[in-house]
Amino acid sequence: MIFVKRAVLVFCVILAGCIIGAALQSFLPTRHMTDAKTAITTIQSLVTLLLALVLGLLVWTSYGVYSQQRSEAQTLGSQILQLDLSLERYGPEADRGRELLRQELLASRKRFWGGDGAGPVRLTYCESRAELRDFEDFFATLRPSTDEQRRQLDAARQLSSSIVQTYYLMSRQLSSPIPNALLISVVCWATLVFTCVGALSTVNALSIIYEALGAASVASAILLILEFSAPYVGLFRITPEGVDQVIASLALRQQSPEA
Repeated sequence: MIFVKRAVLVFCVILAGCIIGAALQSFLPTRHMTDAKTAITTIQSLVTLLLALVLGLLVWTSYGVYSQQRSEAQTLGSQILQLDLSLERYGPEADRGRELLRQELLASRKRFWGGDGAGPVRLTYCESRAELRDFEDFFATLRPSTDEQRRQLDAARQLSSSIVQTYYLMSRQLSSPIPNALLISVVCWATLVFTCVGALSTVNALSIIYEALGAASVASAILLILEFSAPYVGLFRITPEGVDQVIASLALRQQSPEA
């Protein structure tokens, strides 16, 4: 909802630029407006091109962040499945490792998708180190007696390390890739363009409608940029359904050791 409010604010600011441009026609002598028409048209074309290029680049960049986070979440699910299977194949001695995995999933569920509306929380270096140490301490307690157990233990070590590394990478990428100063600059460029449009256009119902539609288009682009830059909240958020299913499955197996 916060992103929608920002987009509405952008719409109002840009549309206000149109109103200011139209007001210039009333306050300035006609001769001044005629003499400045070439300069206004030139600046409008230049800033419009700059605005189109930067807006397109920002939308593409933010969508790349969203796609990368979704891909890493899917990869993480595969790694968790393989680790759970390796621990299961090792034998009952590895049940504590599966409980550690469930606890890690619960913490990650709260970290990325928490229910308090505060948004995702970045994983710190100390937290990542502690998670790695917990898994390593557990693996150190295992005493494999067969080649199969040794093979599964080696696989589990590698997978647990990869899972923590993926968590840390996903957390580092939570910081917004789009600086606020850049977004403010884009809004200022759009406002300037629409001020030029308002200054050169005849004030009537049709022109006002199209100017409003243009302002809404720029505002919608800003909304897409903000939404894609925050993949765990908002309209296009990555669903936690897969993580919830794994947590439920691990909890069920803890309750039914014979399964």
